[in-house]
Amino acid sequence: MQVLAADAPSGSGELLVMNDLPVYKRGRNNIQEAIEEAEQKKRKNKIKNRIAAAKSRARCNCFPILRLRSCFEEHTRFLEEKVEQLRNENAHLKKLLSLEAAAAERLPEEREVMQGKKAKQCLESEELHT
Repeated sequence: MQVLAADAPSGSGELLVMNDLPVYKRGRNNIQEAIEEAEQKKRKNKIKNRIAAAKSRARCNCFPILRLRSCFEEHTRFLEEKVEQLRNENAHLKKLLSLEAAAAERLPEEREVMQGKKAKQCLESEELHT
């Protein structure tokens, strides 16, 4: 660092050359203070971000407004409703399957009956035509 006192305006302190840039000693202190303040703000922001991240992890992701306990209760209620809905749907499907199975058992018998009726109708219609 070079000190050049000749070019310094009065009252501004000594002129220093830092990294090929002329800086007055008093200005350097201001710059240094600004750098330190910026670093301090950066540290504070880091801490704030860590606290905010910890708070967000403590809450549930699906309901960010709710706290953990109430979110758990909300999930429980939702899951109970979903289970009830699935039970009802399952019962309905079982009923449909049993009706379909009963219809499948009756179908061959009904076919035979229908074929017999058609055969009788055909015979009767042939007798009427002749």
